[in-house]
Amino acid sequence: MVELILPEAAARRVAQLSAEIRRHNQLYYTLSRPEISDAQYDALLAELMDLEARFPELALADSPSRQVGAPPQTSFAQVAHHRPMRSLESKADPALADDFLRRLAEAGYGGDLLLQPKIDGLSVELVYEHGLLRLGSTRGDGLVGEDITPNLRTIAAIPGHLEGAPAGPVVVRGEVYMDRAGFEALNRGLLEKGEEPFANPRNAAAGSLRQLDPRVTATRPLSFFVFELVNAQDLGLMSDHEALTRLAQWGFSVGGDHLHRGRGRDFLAGLHAAYQERRDSLAFEIDGVVVKVDDLVARQRLGERSRSPRWAVAWKFPPRQEVTTLRGIVAQVGRTGKITPVALLDPVDVGGVTVSRATLHNFGEVARLDARVGDVVRVERAGDVIPRVAQVERPAQPRQALLGPPERCPVCAAPVVAEGAYHRCANSIGCPAQIKGALKHYASRAAMDIEGLGDRRIDQLLAQGLLSDLPSLYRLHEHRGVLEALEGWGELSAGNVLKSIEASKGKPLARFLFALGIPNVGQATARDLAARFAGLEEIAQAGPEELASVSGVGPVVAASIRAFFERPQTLAASRELARVVDPRPTPGAGTAAGGPLAGQTLVFTGSLQSLSRPEAEEITRRLGGQASGSVSKKTSLVVAGDNPGSKADKARGLGVRVISETEFLELAAGRARPDPAAGTQASLFERGE
Repeated sequence: MVELILPEAAARRVAQLSAEIRRHNQLYYTLSRPEISDAQYDALLAELMDLEARFPELALADSPSRQVGAPPQTSFAQVAHHRPMRSLESKADPALADDFLRRLAEAGYGGDLLLQPKIDGLSVELVYEHGLLRLGSTRGDGLVGEDITPNLRTIAAIPGHLEGAPAGPVVVRGEVYMDRAGFEALNRGLLEKGEEPFANPRNAAAGSLRQLDPRVTATRPLSFFVFELVNAQDLGLMSDHEALTRLAQWGFSVGGDHLHRGRGRDFLAGLHAAYQERRDSLAFEIDGVVVKVDDLVARQRLGERSRSPRWAVAWKFPPRQEVTTLRGIVAQVGRTGKITPVALLDPVDVGGVTVSRATLHNFGEVARLDARVGDVVRVERAGDVIPRVAQVERPAQPRQALLGPPERCPVCAAPVVAEGAYHRCANSIGCPAQIKGALKHYASRAAMDIEGLGDRRIDQLLAQGLLSDLPSLYRLHEHRGVLEALEGWGELSAGNVLKSIEASKGKPLARFLFALGIPNVGQATARDLAARFAGLEEIAQAGPEELASVSGVGPVVAASIRAFFERPQTLAASRELARVVDPRPTPGAGTAAGGPLAGQTLVFTGSLQSLSRPEAEEITRRLGGQASGSVSKKTSLVVAGDNPGSKADKARGLGVRVISETEFLELAAGRARPDPAAGTQASLFERGE
């Protein structure tokens, strides 16, 4: 039975879901700090897609249902992918495999399937020319990633030269990961130096790969698992198995023992069960298996959705679970004041990780589980990362009272207010937990990138009274002598932190807005705001309708922004920060002035095969160009898909160059010039980038 929902309520829910999914994309793909399990993320995405299917008018061009991942960090140069890096449809439910096989049968495909373990790492794209590694990038948002070529060159498992490869481009995708032994050795070294260890191998791999100094990456035990030759058909190959075999001949390790070809339900189910049984004995972490159509021509015929291909799925494993005793429940206050109940547990080993704390998400979830102190509970590592209480296995006798939301903040005793399913401390300025969270977020790499300010040092500075809010960061230089005398600091450490704080001045407005920690404003939304408004004051004074009209904002996020700047304390602190930092406005209405398409105006016409129209236009904007809907003398290029119509004819009549979709992708990736006759724009490779 389909739940009845009015259009107005649907619009509000779509906006809420979109903002929440974008936030979780940012946490997972960019910050490597997921807060929810894969299953919970999938449920949010499924709800959004259902609402968009029922109310098509609410499906925006930049909806998270059409995108993968999170926008790239600005610490690295941006690069367009050869073709979009789609995510895979993924579930632990066996029905996923049944539905996949049914869809293939309905499409007339009964050929071979290829199965590989799903390694939990960081997806990257490698581009080789003349057999040499020229460019390597992260997934980013699926369209545009971060250029991390110097870091990837330090990984021994990634060949710098492909022996026997063709001169033309060879585009390879795979997973950078850290095996169990390397992860344990890295964490031992960090603990010996008094540094915080990584939570899991994926976070360790992601953190190592995003180092701005490749020499740091070179010290980390990273490896590479290749899973696709993207342009295999262009190289005359007909199957994925043949392509992977060719990659092995060129020098990649394709994990032959973990490459399986076969057909039918028994083939898939048998290998899925075998890998699930072996997962803890493998040298690397896996969370399921990937099943792909082997025939590349059939893949092309099956096509892709906006987020995922129709020719592949990821059949995941159920989360690891163990039973233990719930010894207490504490309320934890986060950066935005959200109060989360956390279960205190008898320590238990869950998939090789000792778990003593687990999230209960919100007090509604505590009530739903009916979880009480003394109960024996089942704990799982959601997505093999985040511990959570899955169910009460055996209630305690006699039972204690059910814990409800506190009326006052457990940290600062301020009133607690309800916001939907969650509760929040209303003291956004004076609550120590929120101040610490705000400082940590402001100093993070994706925000103002202030090195040397981790949890321990922020705690020290708060305890000494040297930090009280965000603006107090820029007064620390007045206390240099005190800083140098603090335990674990010294003259060098104090100097480095102060230099990093000083270097944060003049950062782009988008970074500054994200660093402020405005609820529901992630990196993508911060960039959208910075593209529309010249500075903080304009945003602070903008009305809700003006804010909601910004692409990627909408009414719910606009209300969050208004509420943030309507509080006198946050407005005053933001203005003080802006005076000191003097954030740099976004030039040219958000265009990337130095991008491969800088100064170019592009028009798209006809049906594109590998991109949707919004995706193509977004790539154009990210790489410095402008997308227009009509052809004129000012048009630089017209990209013509199938059945291009009158726009292509008009362009030819005006002498405007018309190119194919393939040529556009080559332009975007920096492998060609926008206009060879003019010769004004060298490719990324020719510029040595």
